[in-house]
Amino acid sequence: MRSPPPEVYPLILHETPNPTVVTDESFAIVDVNQACLDFTGYSREEMLGTLPLFLVDDPETYESMTARLAAGEPWEGELEAVTKSDERVYGRGTTFPLFDDGELLGYTGIFIDLSERRRSEQTVNVLNRVLRHNVRNDANVVGGVLSTVRDAVPPEERELVDRAIRRVDRLLERAETARDLHELLERSSAVLAPVDLGETVEAVVDGVGDGSVAAHAARADDEVAFHLDLPDVPLWVLADEALPRAVDAVVENAVEYNDAEEAMVWLSATATDAAVTLTVEDDGPGIDADRSEYLFGRTEESQLRHGQGLSLFFVDRLLAFYGGSVNYRPRDPTGSVFELRFRRVDSPL
Repeated sequence: MRSPPPEVYPLILHETPNPTVVTDESFAIVDVNQACLDFTGYSREEMLGTLPLFLVDDPETYESMTARLAAGEPWEGELEAVTKSDERVYGRGTTFPLFDDGELLGYTGIFIDLSERRRSEQTVNVLNRVLRHNVRNDANVVGGVLSTVRDAVPPEERELVDRAIRRVDRLLERAETARDLHELLERSSAVLAPVDLGETVEAVVDGVGDGSVAAHAARADDEVAFHLDLPDVPLWVLADEALPRAVDAVVENAVEYNDAEEAMVWLSATATDAAVTLTVEDDGPGIDADRSEYLFGRTEESQLRHGQGLSLFFVDRLLAFYGGSVNYRPRDPTGSVFELRFRRVDSPL
């Protein structure tokens, strides 16, 4: 295979969108790209010939970086870069030696600005704590008071109290969903492994697995008829411990908004060599066409358009994390159909 011409390498450096610095063997800067100049606010003349210590906020981080490089090893880690206006920008740096036929030519360092992501993570963490503690605590207090008051209310008016209790329960369930979603988005290196989808579905419907079958609690009664059509053999898919929560969320959606006297839910699974598809159908009123595109929170305004969006948003993100997908279509003559597609894998050893 023919190597690219030498003039390609400077082009790569200067077209790279991330701030990049090249030094000689003594760590003196010999070249920078335009992205670095724009980011730091320095001119090329101000940077050439200097040591890049002034670009790193923590001297110990700089010393660790140069020690690894001097040993012929790359360095990668989090740091705060310093601009000419003395701003600190959080990000991730990658530095590595440059060799040509075993001869050390110098070093290069690349910086990725993660400050916006850090602010978003901090905001999510604060909101999550508020949701998990303040909202949950208040909802538990309200639920306890309603349960106490219920017996003192005339029998003909208790349905109103029961409805309020169910609403409080739904609020608590959404807080749990938000917590699960937060934990999902926090994952950086979660391990996916073979999980038997059929066994998970049966456990969720029976209420003996990790899934809570919140769909039952979403109705005033438990008149829900489940029809399962699952193969007799295991259906191994790539997933993790959050799978029951996702299956439960789709089942919950199939039941909670079903206004039939007896809700009917069908769960079936089909498999190909590459994928397993779980289909969840119900005979409810279905979903309005103008709302269906907002179901999974794939647009910014989605969460303002419908109340059940948080659970389905969680399912959508989780399936994407698994390398699969979830889709909706109307059921004929009435109802909804959700199809959850998973990557099929071999059985565990």
